[in-house]
Amino acid sequence: MSVIGNLVGAQAAANMGWKERAVCLFSLGMVHYLVLFVTLYQRSGGDRLPVLLRPVFFLFFAAPSVASLASEFMVGTFDTASKMLFFLSLVLFTSLICRPTLFRRSMRRLNVAWWAYSFPITALALLSTNYMHLLLALSVLVYLFLTFFTLLNSKMLLPDNDPIIASLLIS
Repeated sequence: MSVIGNLVGAQAAANMGWKERAVCLFSLGMVHYLVLFVTLYQRSGGDRLPVLLRPVFFLFFAAPSVASLASEFMVGTFDTASKMLFFLSLVLFTSLICRPTLFRRSMRRLNVAWWAYSFPITALALLSTNYMHLLLALSVLVYLFLTFFTLLNSKMLLPDNDPIIASLLIS
């Protein structure tokens, strides 16, 4: 998340006209992403991450999506660098959705980790408006699906005998 924070900071700095700060934050975010990507993606076999946390794999393509948006704001146009980051995000997204068996066991029961699907898909959809509206529709459907199932299963996420909630109510 700190990688995405640096990239969003770069986008905000570019919006305020602070071009040098935007470039600094962008470069920090991209170097941090490169280190994390190589470290985590190479070791992220399906058996190494607990089943309930597998939706977090979707955060792998969030950083290049946000980086592409930040690059577009810094330069002012959707240039070659922005397009390369967009296509990197699209390739990572495609590689994840082509492996449904990786996520099958994590989708059996509603979990807070399901919300890891919403932000990366939304970032990719915002970026893809130049290319396709299908991802935008998918983003809206994922958000509505997650909201609906969270409302229906709120007792499962916050059970009555939850020790954390009980300790908050006592103090």
